[in-house]
Amino acid sequence: MPVTPIKSESQYKDAISDQGLTAIQFVAPWEESCKAITPKFKAYAENPRWKDFKFYRVDICDQQDVAMTSGVEMAPTFHFYKNGAKVKEFVGSSHPALERTMGAVLAAH
Repeated sequence: MPVTPIKSESQYKDAISDQGLTAIQFVAPWEESCKAITPKFKAYAENPRWKDFKFYRVDICDQQDVAMTSGVEMAPTFHFYKNGAKVKEFVGSSHPALERTMGAVLAAH
């Protein structure tokens, strides 16, 4: 499953309201740590292990309202939702830590 870019606040609200698990990556495209983790996030989206997640990306420069609404203060930040409720947040660019966080979300739900 590809990572879907979020282009509006209404699309963001729809994404977090989805049934099941949702993973959202908030990025600043110029930020080196975002550039480092983005290929891993894309690979997770294609990996059958994470098939229960829907994957999205928000460019916080283009979608400042979405970033403010969601409380994102730095990038990269990852939010995880289940059936419209935020269940976990991860801030940083450590792909092993991100993978552990995703595993914990998956195991808990």
